[in-house]
Amino acid sequence: MDSSGKQLNATLLFTVVRDFPRIVNILDLNETHEFLSDCAGVIIRAAAQYHGSLANISGDELHLVFGEATAEFDNPRRAIKCALAIQNTADEISVKWRHALDFLVEIDVGISTGTILIGNLGPTPKNQYALIGKTVTLAAQLSRLCKEHNVNVLLDTATYEKTKDYFTFRKAGDRLLLGFTERIDIYTPLTSLG
Repeated sequence: MDSSGKQLNATLLFTVVRDFPRIVNILDLNETHEFLSDCAGVIIRAAAQYHGSLANISGDELHLVFGEATAEFDNPRRAIKCALAIQNTADEISVKWRHALDFLVEIDVGISTGTILIGNLGPTPKNQYALIGKTVTLAAQLSRLCKEHNVNVLLDTATYEKTKDYFTFRKAGDRLLLGFTERIDIYTPLTSLG
């Protein structure tokens, strides 16, 4: 990929470990590394199952891209299936860490669909890309809003519109988010319809 980047219509899936600052203060460094490896394993296995690409990892955050040009119509659906798979397997992390942590481990997911620019910034390591655009900002903010809405997956209107025939949803509300001039309807997926 050249340094100028490439525009892409994609669905982004951003994950964060809920209450990670609390976890870091309970576990020692080696345990924290093992814990994050367990979380990343669950997320990356789900991404591989639904053909998502890992763009980068930063601490407890993983950024996935569902951007296959030949399957553009299906990218949002695969991202939601990935998010639901992450939720279905996150319990194995809670079981493994139940003695060290006195609460359930939750992985929060924000999903948004739109145009992004993907490319290298400066002398970055090979195969690590920067994601740029409002879609990126939106996915990041949605992942951070999950706790406030008492859900583990939130998605934007664009993703909802492209997938409303494949899943049942609950509208979680509407928000004026940082960097946006209009309120954004946000949804949480409940079940797959097929």
